[in-house]
Parts: sequence; C-alpha cells; structure tokens
Amino acid sequence: MKPIIIVQFTASEGPGYLADFLARQNIPFQVLRIDLGDALPVHIDGYAGLAMMGGPMSVNDDLPWIPRLLALIVDAVQQRVPVIGHCLGGQMLARAMGGEITDSPFTEIGWAKGYPTSAPQAAEWLGSQSELTLFQWHYQTFSIPPGGVHILRSQHCANQAYVLDDLHIGFQCHIEMQSGMVNEWCRMSSEELKGGTEADPAQPAIQSTEEILDGLDARILHLNQLAEHVYERWVQGLKRA
Repeated sequence: MKPIIIVQFTASEGPGYLADFLARQNIPFQVLRIDLGDALPVHIDGYAGLAMMGGPMSVNDDLPWIPRLLALIVDAVQQRVPVIGHCLGGQMLARAMGGEITDSPFTEIGWAKGYPTSAPQAAEWLGSQSELTLFQWHYQTFSIPPGGVHILRSQHCANQAYVLDDLHIGFQCHIEMQSGMVNEWCRMSSEELKGGTEADPAQPAIQSTEEILDGLDARILHLNQLAEHVYERWVQGLKRA
C-alpha cells in the first residue's frame, strides 16, 4: 500500500493521535516537515492519502510553499485521494477548494463543546453523539468551500468541520491532541491564555492554563474517541493500489 503523506508545519504540532491510529492499523505514513525545509511532492500519485496538521501561520501569508501545497491538495481532490486537515490543514483544504480564510470573530483557545449539524454526513463522520468535546487553538476561520457539507459547529465558531465528496474532511479544531501536546502548548504560549500578559479580556473563548489542564485525561479520552471514529471513516477511502 502507498503511504499517507502527513504535512507538519511546525515542531510542536505533530500528527499526535493520527500517527498512533495509523501505526495500530498498519497503515504506512511519511511525515513531511515544512518547518525543516522538506520539499512537497509535485503530484499526489505516490500517496494513498494526504493529511495536514496545524500551524501558527495563515493560509493568506506570502510563503513560497503555500501555492505548492494548495496545488497538491487540488491534485489529490481531483484524483480522489482522501484529504484530511486539522486546523490550519482544514483551512488549507477550504482555500484550495474555493473557500475563504478570514479572522474569526472570536479566538478559541482551550476546550469547547461541539455540536454536529443535522446533515446525514455529520453522524456518519462524527458519530451519533449530540455534543462533542473539542480542543481549540485558532484565530482565523474558513468558509465552507463550494460543494462542502457543513457538519460541526461550536458556540463561538460556526464552521468547525466540513466534508467534501464524502471523501475529504477539514476541521477548525484539533482532534489529534494528546496530553503531552496540550501541556506543551500551554507552556509555550502561556502569555496568550486567560490571565496571561497578552490575553484579551474581550475574548470569552480563551481559557486559562488551569482551565485547560483541569480534567485533562478524561477530556483527552473523549477527544481520542472522536478522532478514532473520524480516522476510521477517513481511511475507508484510501487509495489501496
């Protein structure tokens, strides 16, 4: 089987639970490190799927690798090679497919409740629960790209996830998180959190370090259960030959 290519944009935002899931399923994957200067392939032909993680940059930034990645996403969608995007990755998929990336009315940092939409694809991709545990760390948001089906929202960000062609999925939230990643992000960016030196009191969806770490193991368990369901559905479409 061809490997999945996982595009990682920064050192602290690795594949997390996605890598664990793929290893348990004996699905080969390769991590391409944008932050270390790894070159993107020109075509998707050598890969069974394309996964993208999060990152601090914007899709709208003038970075030399962004047009190449957007072209690779278009190639994957045209060839029906499944694409999954987490946060920045979800924004990349939306932009490549004709959506817009804009500043979100509310920055979301920490835990939030997610609410699946009534679309049939929501239950298929996210499971049957009416309320989900989500982890957030974003400042911008995507519009649902043409042809996409809106499947998830939160109180402070309407567009949390969408499905394209019943094969590709983009998230604004981070379903890949593990406990160590949450602790590291809080440590690295404590000034952004509620009570930090750069925190904005007018932003109600930013939590404190204490709020984020409270009950962390139980929250991560719920998040992993969601990720497991999503990843199981996504790998059904992988190019096997």
